[in-house]
Amino acid sequence: MDVRAMLEDDVATLGGAPKTSMKDFVVQKITTFIATGILKVGDPLPGERELASALSVSRETVRGAILILSTHGVLSVAQGMRTVVASVDVGELAVQAARYRDIAAYNLDDVHEARLLIEARVARAAAVKIEPSTLDYLRNSIAAQEAACDDPVRFLICDREFHTAIYRSSGNAVLADVAADLYSYLLGHRKRVVSQPGTIAASIADHRMVLAGLETRDPDAASAAFATHETRIYTTTKLLFS
Repeated sequence: MDVRAMLEDDVATLGGAPKTSMKDFVVQKITTFIATGILKVGDPLPGERELASALSVSRETVRGAILILSTHGVLSVAQGMRTVVASVDVGELAVQAARYRDIAAYNLDDVHEARLLIEARVARAAAVKIEPSTLDYLRNSIAAQEAACDDPVRFLICDREFHTAIYRSSGNAVLADVAADLYSYLLGHRKRVVSQPGTIAASIADHRMVLAGLETRDPDAASAAFATHETRIYTTTKLLFS
């Protein structure tokens, strides 16, 4: 499966909706970022170029999606100003928004244990099945993450796309969906965590280790790198609430 097909499948599988245009794909991505708390009312969106890079689509596609969301009152667009989130009432536009809200009710320790188990399985499968085009996508994603070191929202958008691309590469749609759901846990609070100095750089270093395991087709290395990364996420999130 090529990268574009994989991204469209992410929307279709997670949302249970038929595959549509790439513009609709970006609409659902942005509303998912809102539903999971990455973006909140008043938050500015990354620029068109940055958002296009994070999602591997054209600027024209991003522009069209923003226009759709502005007509729904979700985004506010003003000449010469950054596009900002105007409403979190995304209705049916969001991908499984209710499911993300349900995930937020879980205990942090339980989610950590579940992510360790599921992501280990997903990483091992991805190391065997991942395609060269997806590896290229992940390399480009890391480059986009590095360009977002001073922008927590933009980094988290890139971060989610990096993770879900790997989940999809496992070849198991059910595990990929569960992993993506658990990834969304307390994602709104992660923005505060990644705003702390050095946190984004540490996550990118973890991502490079994950990518290295996938590039060498080493299930043990990929699984271990995922475990290290998830434990870092768990630890920093727990400190936030201590």
